[in-house]
Amino acid sequence: MAERALVSTPKTFEDLVTGVRAVLITGQAHVDRAYLDTYWNTGRLIDAHILLFKERAGYGEKVIPRLASTLGVGDRLLYRCLRFAREYPILSGRTELGWSHYRVLLDVGDKAERRALEVQARKGRWKAEELERRVRALNNSINVTPAAEASGVAPVAVHKPLVPKRGTPGVYRVATVDGRTVVDLGFACYFDLDEEQACGAKEGALVRLDGAGRIAPTEGATKADLFNYRVEIIRVVDGDTLWVRIYVRPRQWVKQKLRLRGLDCPEMSTPEGKAAKRWVEALVAKTTAVAINTTKPDKYDRYLADVFLTTDDGEIFLNNALLENGQAVRKDAWEFGDWEPELAG
Repeated sequence: MAERALVSTPKTFEDLVTGVRAVLITGQAHVDRAYLDTYWNTGRLIDAHILLFKERAGYGEKVIPRLASTLGVGDRLLYRCLRFAREYPILSGRTELGWSHYRVLLDVGDKAERRALEVQARKGRWKAEELERRVRALNNSINVTPAAEASGVAPVAVHKPLVPKRGTPGVYRVATVDGRTVVDLGFACYFDLDEEQACGAKEGALVRLDGAGRIAPTEGATKADLFNYRVEIIRVVDGDTLWVRIYVRPRQWVKQKLRLRGLDCPEMSTPEGKAAKRWVEALVAKTTAVAINTTKPDKYDRYLADVFLTTDDGEIFLNNALLENGQAVRKDAWEFGDWEPELAG
């Protein structure tokens, strides 16, 4: 196929700059817009399919890994497309920004903050690099002492502490699974109620469960009391990832890989990442008890956890301890692909 001829040969360097700027920048903008449409429509297709089969237990969790394997693409990309379509169900009228902008905006967990940044980026015609800088600034505050300012010392980044999520051990929710009335223990573990209890149990009610399998109502409990457990740490994977044994009730446990909520430690391939892991291992070594409170960033993502370590010196909220010690940075938006594949071992 014949190559396209240049419209005109640039005769001066200034002409070359002008011509390349026009062609390159315009072309990149078109490519970025094409990515935007492509990823949004991909996410819409996946979301529509999952909703079509929402009554099938566990179906949605299997769709993306299966689709990624069939198409030969990364599941992380497909999860990002799905989240993009869900966070922005209407894309029309958003043509000023491209995929490089929205990819950054998806890292902002607070929807109001994300919307404000989007409006500012559109009005200010920010490049993606500027938007990324602003997003990072949302998660960090800069602390500069007068002495440091006078001496010209670089400011020290102080990460905003997390507000710990701390539920109440032993509080569960009554649910209906496959037509059966059960107590949802969390982590896809369920306790069957006998016929008499099932008839008197109301779906969504918060209850306690005694050793004999009898349920009792909880006074004043709310959803914030759910998903608090005693755990044993099996292994520290890296600074922000743990393999744990979770006791959903006495003498009943499940093995799970948890990611610490709200933060990100350096990669294990870096000296900083190895140091963060050693620091957590040292804390765990002197821990006498561990409690967690778990949440899910998305229906199809893995579990995030607030981890509380009891030591002889008192209780340590591990998430904030990593931030305060400079071993991690804030990260409030997660995707499935942020967890590296690894065997339980």
